[in-house]
Amino acid sequence: MATILIAGSNSSDRRAYITLLGNFGYRLLEADDGVQALELARRELPDLIVTEILMPNMDGFTLVRRLRAEPLLMGTPVIFHTSNYDETEIHRLARASGVTQILRNPAEPQAILRAVNEALKNPTIPARLPQTGQLQREHLQLLANKLYEKVSELEDVNERLRNLSVVDGLTGLNNRRGFMVLATSLLKFARRAGYSASLIYIDLDSLKQINDAFGHAGGDAALTGFARILTATFRESDIVGRLGGDEFVALIVDATDNDLAGMQAHLQKNADDYNRRVAPEHALSFSMGSIRLNADSKISMEEFLSQADEAMYKHKQSRKRAQ
Repeated sequence: MATILIAGSNSSDRRAYITLLGNFGYRLLEADDGVQALELARRELPDLIVTEILMPNMDGFTLVRRLRAEPLLMGTPVIFHTSNYDETEIHRLARASGVTQILRNPAEPQAILRAVNEALKNPTIPARLPQTGQLQREHLQLLANKLYEKVSELEDVNERLRNLSVVDGLTGLNNRRGFMVLATSLLKFARRAGYSASLIYIDLDSLKQINDAFGHAGGDAALTGFARILTATFRESDIVGRLGGDEFVALIVDATDNDLAGMQAHLQKNADDYNRRVAPEHALSFSMGSIRLNADSKISMEEFLSQADEAMYKHKQSRKRAQ
């Protein structure tokens, strides 16, 4: 997997990135200032550098200029992270330094993952490569070897991705495996950052009746329609998945009890809007249960799911008794 260098003077910020990205198999390096980051970059030739802008000894802008001056590092993509995200001058100077992605501190886990994936897919292309005479022969050979290694690694990663299905083919949501990978990492990140975590477990009650009446085509339409409702309901930073059959789940970080109640009400409203647009026999109904954990909770993701499933079952039974 790719090697990522995390640089910054704030150890808790660094550890948040290390914890999140470490769960996705990346090889991670850590530096607490720009000078140390440059030394590590020269020695390890990382695939990506994620650096704070304001650091002792050497700031992020100086680090990038030094990287661009070195033949073996000039194409290394860099992501900035900063608490001064809203300052226009920061963005202008970043673009002038060839840095197109800036993350706000503290950053949402999904924002970090998107930025890292984008940077690794689209490495920096230097505006001007040095002439051959400027490079020593051993540097040229090292560069050629490094490029060959990266091509081989990319081919291996692409092959693993082809064999590792994490998306539900029908709905486009995370499947069970994809949800568990992302949710486990996000839960660890939330605990590290001191955030609460909430899980909403949903059972699409009407699916069996729709399948019985209209066959699998009708059932598939109901599932894809409900997936669109879920996508419209939850935030981009939330992780939504289809666990299988008629069971869906959403993991939400840093939400109060009122926020959670609002999301559930929003989900019901979106489902009601959908039902008004379709024939009554295609209307969707569902049961749901939610569990909220404080940051100091130690239960596993599997136990978290089990508790939310139990809460959903109690809601389903209460709805049946009310009919």
